[in-house]
Amino acid sequence: MLPIEALQEKIRQSELGQEWINNPLLDRDIWSLEELGYAAEELKIKSKRNIIFKHFSLPWLKLLTKSTVLAMVKSKFSLDTVVHKVCYLKQLNEFLVTEGYFQPELLDESILQKFVTTGSKGVRSHRLSTIAYVTRLWREEQWLMLSYTPLKYKQETPKVEVVPEEVLHQVYENFDLFPQPLERLFRLQLALGVRIGEMLRMPRQCLKKEGKQWFLLRWLEKRKHWRFSQIHPAVAELVKEQQKFLDKQFGSNSDFDKLFCKTSNINDGTKKSKRFEKEPIYLPELLSYGSISAWLREFSEKTSLKDKQGNKFHLTSHKLRRTKASIMAYCEAEDEYIAAVLGHGSLDMLPHYRKRSLERLEKEVNAKGYVDMYGRVTSFKPRKRRYEKLAELLKVSTPLGECHRPTMLGDCQYRYACISCDHHRVTLEDKPKLKTDIQRLQQDLREAETVGQERRITEIKRLLVLLKTRLQGLKKLENLRE
Repeated sequence: MLPIEALQEKIRQSELGQEWINNPLLDRDIWSLEELGYAAEELKIKSKRNIIFKHFSLPWLKLLTKSTVLAMVKSKFSLDTVVHKVCYLKQLNEFLVTEGYFQPELLDESILQKFVTTGSKGVRSHRLSTIAYVTRLWREEQWLMLSYTPLKYKQETPKVEVVPEEVLHQVYENFDLFPQPLERLFRLQLALGVRIGEMLRMPRQCLKKEGKQWFLLRWLEKRKHWRFSQIHPAVAELVKEQQKFLDKQFGSNSDFDKLFCKTSNINDGTKKSKRFEKEPIYLPELLSYGSISAWLREFSEKTSLKDKQGNKFHLTSHKLRRTKASIMAYCEAEDEYIAAVLGHGSLDMLPHYRKRSLERLEKEVNAKGYVDMYGRVTSFKPRKRRYEKLAELLKVSTPLGECHRPTMLGDCQYRYACISCDHHRVTLEDKPKLKTDIQRLQQDLREAETVGQERRITEIKRLLVLLKTRLQGLKKLENLRE
């Protein structure tokens, strides 16, 4: 049996424990997160104030958990990580009591493995990482020597949950249901791809202009610093609208220094009304995660968001962020650029966005694959709408490929020069014609070079580049289908 006094002595003699064994926090069961060094601003946004230890019934595990928290704080672990690990250590406490293991010397690897392998996939994953971390820490500091070898689960591909196109269309159709500040917040998040916590920390005076370029000041959560990022003028206009709203609501000289304020639905201080049914009250206070989640949850219900299969779709702020990442991957943006925009600490998640984007592209090219003048694979089809029948009659036939102008009415400035037009598309059926044209142009080029026709040489080379680019795009299309 390991008396609590003996455990205290082990902690006192350890390298880490020497710093805090006499810390008065160890005698308390409620710890203020602000006392531990976490910013008051972050605590308000995440609606967290304290870590509570009074639910630990095993004294030795309570002391180890408190010491573990102090070790994590010293190592600058994130607030969420600390809170989650305490949560799973509480679950370990309950598990051990239920199973009848009240003393640490009774623990062996089989008991810890049983705890780790119980529960849903998500729970098992978090329990595994928590037990792996604490047993290693306790062993290194010689607080408690537990034998534990983490199970090597096959790492599953993270589920990249984005907002499907059909749902995104529904969201945009109903955006005006939100109070204007929240509508601007979610539009900005989708445009910027930032974390919701970064959005809520954005300062009121976050814009600057250099020449014709606009820049936005944002907090990078993973890198723990502020940075100005260049933005589109339309994004700057959205930010300026929100700044004007705050000036009108609280006055331009208000001390409130955040871009987004609290949006409340409280009546007479007690009863909470349903959102979207009454004008909200705006307060010069920080918005919280909980409030954002509640607004999005009720928005999903009120608008009956549904995917293609008719299933209910629950909108979350992180899905908006992931949608931005997926769109950039689909548009073939560089990995480093996507990571910079999203504020990723590493490139680990990007292959999963690319995989999902590739799956989407494969579905499109299997339906009907086109290649444009830039060699890009696309499934774009002309939108004829009300002029559909008339467009078929007036359609310009081209010697190679299809014309994908949005409307076929009116004359075309590229008539007889489709190869240089943005609206021109080719398919795999056009590949033999492309090769034949390239051969003819190469013959023409040799003849022009023989007689020294410089202007003709330049024009033929330009056409060859356009045709070869299309051939390269068709090769991509073939590879996707294979």
